[in-house]
Amino acid sequence: MNVYGVDSKLGLITSTIMGSTETTLYTIAIYTSVVGIKKIRFVLVAALIGDLVGMIASVVIWNIMS
Repeated sequence: MNVYGVDSKLGLITSTIMGSTETTLYTIAIYTSVVGIKKIRFVLVAALIGDLVGMIASVVIWNIMS
């Protein structure tokens, strides 16, 4: 962010990726404890797939928009 700035394409892509991936730990910690799930393997896989989709979508959308 110091080199390219927050309004650059790279800054926007990075910010979007950070926003979409921070929910992984939230999903695993909160939802599994509320429901009482002990084995988080499938939740972790689903969250990581969601992270990957969010990263790809961020790059594609910001390349289209700018």
